[in-house]
Amino acid sequence: MNTVYYNPENLPIENVTISTANDGVVQIIKALDPYWVEKKNLILYEKPPTSSGMIIGALDSWRSKMSLYLENLKWLLSLEHHRFWSTVLYHPQCMDSLISFLQESSPPYIPPHEAKEIQNLYEEIRRLVFVAFSRLITNKESKTQWMTKEHMASLIYENFIFTIPVLWDICLTYGVDNSRHVSRLVEAVYTLQPRYEGDTAQALVFVHEAFKYIILQVNKDYDCEDPPNLPETFKGFGEIRRPTNSKGQEKLTFDTLRDLVVHMLDSAMTLKIYVEVYSKGVHILKSTNFILSIVQVYEYGIPHLYEKLEEVGDPTRVSYTEVEEFIDLTRSELIDVFREVLAVYKNAIFSGEGNITNNVECYLSVMMDALSERLLIKDYHLCHPVHEDIDMLRQAYPAIDPVKTDFILQAIYSNLDEEIPECTQRQSEHREINGNLETLDIPSSSKDIDIPDNVREQSLISEVKDILPHLGDGFVLKCLEYYEFQVDRVVNSVLEDTLAEPLRKLDKDLPIIPEDPVDRKFLETGVERLNVFDGDQFDIMTRDDVDLSKIHIGKRKSKYKDLKDMLNDKTDVKTRVDIYSKYNLVCDEEALYSDEYDDTYDSDGIAPTKDMADDPRRPFVTPRALLNTKKDVEESDESESEDEKPSQEKSDRRDFCVNPEEMRARREANNARGRRKPAPARNIDVAGAPKGQGQTKDVLNNRDRKEKHKSSRANHNRRQGAQWKRSQGMMPS
Repeated sequence: MNTVYYNPENLPIENVTISTANDGVVQIIKALDPYWVEKKNLILYEKPPTSSGMIIGALDSWRSKMSLYLENLKWLLSLEHHRFWSTVLYHPQCMDSLISFLQESSPPYIPPHEAKEIQNLYEEIRRLVFVAFSRLITNKESKTQWMTKEHMASLIYENFIFTIPVLWDICLTYGVDNSRHVSRLVEAVYTLQPRYEGDTAQALVFVHEAFKYIILQVNKDYDCEDPPNLPETFKGFGEIRRPTNSKGQEKLTFDTLRDLVVHMLDSAMTLKIYVEVYSKGVHILKSTNFILSIVQVYEYGIPHLYEKLEEVGDPTRVSYTEVEEFIDLTRSELIDVFREVLAVYKNAIFSGEGNITNNVECYLSVMMDALSERLLIKDYHLCHPVHEDIDMLRQAYPAIDPVKTDFILQAIYSNLDEEIPECTQRQSEHREINGNLETLDIPSSSKDIDIPDNVREQSLISEVKDILPHLGDGFVLKCLEYYEFQVDRVVNSVLEDTLAEPLRKLDKDLPIIPEDPVDRKFLETGVERLNVFDGDQFDIMTRDDVDLSKIHIGKRKSKYKDLKDMLNDKTDVKTRVDIYSKYNLVCDEEALYSDEYDDTYDSDGIAPTKDMADDPRRPFVTPRALLNTKKDVEESDESESEDEKPSQEKSDRRDFCVNPEEMRARREANNARGRRKPAPARNIDVAGAPKGQGQTKDVLNNRDRKEKHKSSRANHNRRQGAQWKRSQGMMPS
């Protein structure tokens, strides 16, 4: 099958089709197609055997296999552009063969093989594999053999040609001695496909879980918020078993400990090289809070690795020394990762790249993360003195926050039990800006300058919250007022948990309550309240002694279940018996009214009681009702016959009811008069003649009378009738 690639129009490879003749049959096939893949067996790479446990003929067998692997690499690289990409995309063994070398290659901390021939073959394979991956990011090899960057970005991402593990393995394998080319490769991959940044964040989360898993294997007392979230199929730790909740766990073996140390060393060295070759990856590390993972594994993992090594290892064996050296190297690599992260921000500050203020804040933020534990920042300071970096940053950026820098230095040197160098301490007290010496003692200097109190307080609150952002503004203000507005004393007291007793009782989330507008309005206008509720007994804004017993949330349970139960409750009445007894309004049951007692004549003359008559302070007064009688009581016997008729005609209003005999006599007299003179029939016609014929005068008068007096008939005079019945004694009043 001899087919010549032909592209006279210089089209990208994804748009090129090639004509081929096979047994006289002409076919038009795309340039990227399984048709161009040759049936060739591409073997996987294997590690060379070492002297420990080597069997006879192992080196010769490995040399013969890897010679074939090397020939496959040369064949792959010799293919034309479209055949090379077709093989990479559609050959089932191509990418597995390339990635197998990255997985089985010797890391930088492993010394070269003792056999020179084996090492030379390994180096040649190592070089060609890197050339193959470099070709995979080259979109243009000539004018006729090229593809668009968009299409290449889709190919390498959708077909998993490059993944984050592949990029990290490339960094670990080639980054030590070929960092410039590795940096170009990694930069090209991220530039072609920005979606790898999200994959990097997910990969860092996996590394964080792996670090947590390692800590739990060697430190059973580690207080972890949640268990590590590693997949069940993860086999990277060899024979390591997942931690269980049972107390009786199996003892950690030496081989398992070695796997843990090697995995930590690989991860630390890979991350260090990755940050070196791709500085933009630092922002991904910071966004995922990976610095805290490094600090925690350094604090809770490294010391216990040494302890476990002493427990399960034999100091007389070479492997013991090797593992101990790996732990030392892991410490060094973790410190270097932290140093490289800080170096990225320092270089950006010194070179003026990007936003200098943001870079300074990021640098200080990373340092603050490292201060969450003691061991890492202590070892880092011993290797790379922090005060030197702080001095350089102050010179490059004089506006750096002095509170944060002083706090960082104080925390580091207090951890070392040493004093801050004098030069650094003097620079923290004074700094020179544009030739003018400025004092940084904010509380003392702010008193001499005419700055409004609210502006000054808000500035000091902001300085404290930059270091302790979880505190409320009101709580910070109370602390500043107590410590005479000295920020350093407030910060130290909070961090060391030495706050004064009055401040400990306050809520740390206390906000600042602004000035009450009611008070301001009162000062301006003299009006005490804006509404009726201001300043009342429930106004928590102006009162501290609110009676909470009077405040009820929700529906209050009633004391009585219904109205009858409330009326039957005589508790209040019994408590007031002594009050009513003074006015003779309450008496015993023996003095109650008796139905057998005849009180008919009690109202004729009521004599005062003995007590009332003898009391000189209360003279006798004739009741008002007795003053209305027509005759005096003494003349009642003489004029009884003369007043009999008037009393019959007009009944006394004080009578409870009319004498029935008088009512019967009056009714019989009326009936007798009606029989003697029958009343003439009155014309009450209101209908009249038919409509249109006119009406008589009587009909019109009757209609007018009916209209005027209609309210006195039917249902319109019920009140009047009731009053008449009541006056006649037919119903009780």
